[in-house]
This record gives sequence, structure tokens and C-alpha cells, in this order.
Amino acid sequence: MSTADAGREIDAAEVVADAVLAIPEVADLHGGQFGEVGTYLPGRRVTGVVVDENSCAVHISVHYPADVRGVAERVRAVVARLVDVPVNVTVGDLSTAGYPPENSEDAVTELSTVTEIAPNIREGN
Repeated sequence: MSTADAGREIDAAEVVADAVLAIPEVADLHGGQFGEVGTYLPGRRVTGVVVDENSCAVHISVHYPADVRGVAERVRAVVARLVDVPVNVTVGDLSTAGYPPENSEDAVTELSTVTEIAPNIREGN
């Protein structure tokens, strides 16, 4: 993989993470049982997101009592607008802390707003 390809992966993981965390029912990104799910960056790591040339894996924790299947489908729909590969969403945990969010003004409430919070990396912008 070239440096340009590596940069594209890094940008994609960060953009995907930001878009997913903007969904109010998503409590956090989930690193997997042993912390194995993530993208390594110089000096830091994007937990819960792995984007490669064949797929995008997103692991999340969902606020209880949100509809887990509905949240997973929403995450898939938001991320599918950002990447041009199949999106696999795994719900790794449920959280009861801080739901519903007190300040949901910045939350993604409709799919059309995802392009306002993150560039469309499919087009390389």
C-alpha cells in the first residue's frame, strides 16, 4: 500500500468516526473484546473503525433503550454515504449513561446532514 493509500485510509477512518459519533443513539465507538478494532495513526488510534480497500468495519456502543437494530441501520446508512465499500456495523455494548443527550443540536438527525459534518471521501474532497 502506498503512502497516498495509507493517507486515504487514515482520513476515511477519522471521517467515519466523527460521523458515527454525531448520531445521538451511539454512545461511543467500541474497540472489540480485546481492543483489536481500530485504525492506527501516528501518535494515536481511531478506536472502533477499520477502513480498507474492501470494506469498512464500524463497532459501536449504543445507548439503552434505543432500538439497536435501527441504530445499526442508521450508522450503516450514514457511513455508506462516506465510503465506497460495503459497511459492516457491529454493536459491541449497550450504555445507560447520558441518554438522551442534553445537547443534541449538533446531532445527525437526517442522512442529508452527514455531508455537512464530514466531506464525501468517495469523491476525494
